[in-house]
Amino acid sequence: MLKRLRGWFERSAGRESEPLPLAEVLPLIPILEGLSQGEQARLCELAALLLRRKTLTQLGVELSAEDKAALALQAALPILHLDMEWYRGFHEIIVIPEPVVRREMVQNEFGLVEEIEEEHAGESWQQGPLVLAWSELAQDGGWDGYNLVIHELAHKMDMLGGDADGAPPMRTGMEMGRWRRDFQAAFDALNGQLDREEEPAIDPYAATHPAEFLAVCCEMFFTHPRQLAGIYPAVYGQLVALFGQDPQWRQPDAWPPAEPTAQVMS
Repeated sequence: MLKRLRGWFERSAGRESEPLPLAEVLPLIPILEGLSQGEQARLCELAALLLRRKTLTQLGVELSAEDKAALALQAALPILHLDMEWYRGFHEIIVIPEPVVRREMVQNEFGLVEEIEEEHAGESWQQGPLVLAWSELAQDGGWDGYNLVIHELAHKMDMLGGDADGAPPMRTGMEMGRWRRDFQAAFDALNGQLDREEEPAIDPYAATHPAEFLAVCCEMFFTHPRQLAGIYPAVYGQLVALFGQDPQWRQPDAWPPAEPTAQVMS
């Protein structure tokens, strides 16, 4: 599909050579509120480094300097207290206009294989590029529980440990056994809710696979941390240890705010 897209759309690719307005855009992104001055400076450094090390390919879209800055800042947020080594293993970020729709074979609840159409707003492959749909990216940045670039980068971090199985490499002081126990318990609890036809407080897509559960929890960790901490406190604690951050203290008491905020990504 991506090969066809490259033929259909004009390609604009290359590492950023001109400085982007990172410091100017940062205060306009709600989920970056509450960072200290030192953290803001570090985030800008990481965002600039990210765009120097990764090729940004635009297929059928043309991002403004502000759009690129907003994308890079949000992508750098998970590694704010880590380093770029956590984003090794891929060299390109591809932005496409809309989610890709594919026909896929899946097994239904009765054990029968059927063909369905599946929409993919983002994709990650081991040693492959990061693919992101601009129509979804343009909505990111708020305290709403969703963030496409963080979701897909969580998959990339997960794959550093081998297969995407919901268990990324552990930092010093963390225990893989405890991580797996805490995440498995939460994953089982979510699937139990869905089996009982209860409405979960987390995107039900998280129940499809442990890797998706991790990715959904990671985007919630940075975009609706108080809710995640309330639902799965053990999972939240593990993510605090992994990322070296506790974003629930940055989240405002109410979201959305009474007055609409400026949109960063156009």
